[in-house]
Amino acid sequence: MTTQQILLGYFADTNAKAKDLGAGDSLLDRGLLDSMAIVKLIAFLEERFGVQLGDDEFDPDHFETVDAIATLVESKLGEKKS
Repeated sequence: MTTQQILLGYFADTNAKAKDLGAGDSLLDRGLLDSMAIVKLIAFLEERFGVQLGDDEFDPDHFETVDAIATLVESKLGEKKS
């Protein structure tokens, strides 16, 4: 599974509003992310992918779409390999 597929599955499992969510759709515009949902998402990312996000990575642009989150996760995974 790709990072995008895993994330789309996460949103589908946690929010009925995620039906037909595309990887490029705005999570904020669809009402899928609020402060509590972001906390839960970060916990999921840390557990599922083993990544730790720094304070500077809590930029709203990183959480706008599934593609943006996947890019962030994949960059963190690349850092772990280095």
